[in-house]
Amino acid sequence: MSSTPRWSPGDQVTWTYYTPQHPTQTVRPGTVVLDDDRGVVVWIAPGTEVLLPVLETGAALRRAGDEGMFTAPRVQSKQLWTGNGILMIGLPDLPYSVWLFYKDDGSLGCYYINLETPYERTEEGLRTRDLVLDLVVLPRRDWHYKDEDELEGAERTGYFSAEEIDGIREAGRRAEEHIARWTYPFSAGYEYFFPDPKWSIPQLPEHYSWDLDLTTRR
Repeated sequence: MSSTPRWSPGDQVTWTYYTPQHPTQTVRPGTVVLDDDRGVVVWIAPGTEVLLPVLETGAALRRAGDEGMFTAPRVQSKQLWTGNGILMIGLPDLPYSVWLFYKDDGSLGCYYINLETPYERTEEGLRTRDLVLDLVVLPRRDWHYKDEDELEGAERTGYFSAEEIDGIREAGRRAEEHIARWTYPFSAGYEYFFPDPKWSIPQLPEHYSWDLDLTTRR
């Protein structure tokens, strides 16, 4: 059990993804919606400054291909989070989180199950490792896997061991069972979520640095 106190609605935290192979991180500042025994719910507002690993040219890692994205040199970039914002829901001791993406009119576009290691609570926020493979779940409950080609590339390059790949596949099966049950957070009404208009956009903590500032890139 973490000794970190629970956060209150409106608190600002970071949601961080690390990888053992690279010093770069993905860091998203967000606002706490809820923190209880079911997990931590964080709103990532559009226009938030985030840190993302990119290729040395500033291009997205995916531009290097299914293998190169894991082996090519990468640098830390600062960017603006675009779109309509996302609701990220961390689930205690489960190898995935559930995200909600919203359309321009505020209605739910889809759920996104991001396979990742169970999160660690820190004084600053949540910390976990991304496991590449994801599931996209539509509101009518049909779903499909996303990024299977990237997972295969990660296996070929040794980014994940064979044992880790087996664990990731098992995490996917657990997520499939969760969809079938349609329990929290799918059943919690988050498709109707709307952020408090009084919330300010969180800032990156001052201790972070980056190699490329892409916030002005068009």
